Amino acid sequence: MAQTRTVWRGFWHLVRQRKLLSLGLFAAALLLGALVFPHDQAWLRQLHFWPENGEKIARRISWYLGTWGDYPTYNLPLALAFWLYGVWRKSRKWRRLAVVALLGGTLAGLFDDFFRLTLGRPRPDAGIPDGFYGLAYAFQGKFESFPSGHAAAVFGAAAALLVTDLPVGIITTLFALSVVWARMELYRHYPSDVLIGSAIGIYFGLMTGWGAKARIRDHGS
Repeated sequence: MAQTRTVWRGFWHLVRQRKLLSLGLFAAALLLGALVFPHDQAWLRQLHFWPENGEKIARRISWYLGTWGDYPTYNLPLALAFWLYGVWRKSRKWRRLAVVALLGGTLAGLFDDFFRLTLGRPRPDAGIPDGFYGLAYAFQGKFESFPSGHAAAVFGAAAALLVTDLPVGIITTLFALSVVWARMELYRHYPSDVLIGSAIGIYFGLMTGWGAKARIRDHGS
């Protein structure tokens, strides 16, 4: 609990002190998403350049990555593994990494879900004309394409770990990149979906990681 309070307080301290930075990052992400949005259909088709047998292999790999790269199957077990390792080694550092990874992914996922569940963009594999159908289709799985929840959760953890432990962060970032590729390979998301989802994850992950480091630096715990 002490580790969680330290990270949480640091996060909110940084948010309060960096309001303009926060707004600027979100504005830049939205602008980038708006620029990518008109090219979603064409760019998604270009991702599928594999020959016939290669496409089957790519789909199988992406299925595993997409399945195990979700919040309950990745973020929660990752944080639990870090925490248990920290308990075993009596390491405050690893217990803190568990909290940082979990908080970054959770905050990003919750923020992402608010829009994903209400904007109502059909998934590419739904066979429905693209657009935003709004609250009338809330909580229907095939209308939960934008932004990508997978991308937000995996990058929320990865960005937080990049700040707090670079080697671990590099590994989790490579996994996060593979997950967002997999979601497009499976026609579950458009490029703008994973771009905005990743931006949300990176923002909350960086703020969580920086907040934890600032809190530890200023208060020593």
